[in-house]
Amino acid sequence: MIGTKQRIARDLHRLFSELGFASPGVEALRAGANVSIRTLYKHFPSREAMVIGALEHRDVAYFNWLEGGPSDGADHVLHPLVRLGDWLHTVANTGCLFLNAMAEHPDSAAIANVVKAHKAKLANEFQIRLCRVAPNQDTQPLAETLFLLHEGLTEVARLQTPTTATAAALHAARRLLSQENIT
Repeated sequence: MIGTKQRIARDLHRLFSELGFASPGVEALRAGANVSIRTLYKHFPSREAMVIGALEHRDVAYFNWLEGGPSDGADHVLHPLVRLGDWLHTVANTGCLFLNAMAEHPDSAAIANVVKAHKAKLANEFQIRLCRVAPNQDTQPLAETLFLLHEGLTEVARLQTPTTATAAALHAARRLLSQENIT
């Protein structure tokens, strides 16, 4: 069972994902979370805090989504890209919620910090996976490139289909891994 704050964060996440960050007013957010204004402000005392709560919820949900996968080889490393493709098909294909939040709140250092922490964690996920399959190699540049492919896939899937964008990202990633003898 989730607590009130987590439930509100989940509902705020859903609302911001569906409506964007600019348009829903506090009353719409309160109604969408099905709480009183007092309860909403008790847990999230400002709009900025509401956005951060939604992003923190997304961070947990996304990393839960990425868990698991093959335990070795290139498929282990590429699992986040495969799962992103699944996400774009089944959850959302509206660009990166984190970057959208930062674009809508360019003066918020707190939101920027949450976005940067999420992105650093994601880049590190590729590094961790690469270190597991190639422990004696300098994999940092490759991890950064895979992270870039992940981010590009997120955006390009809006222009192409998620299937086309995912196939292209995986093709490029497999070639990169092959060049480093990671199969």
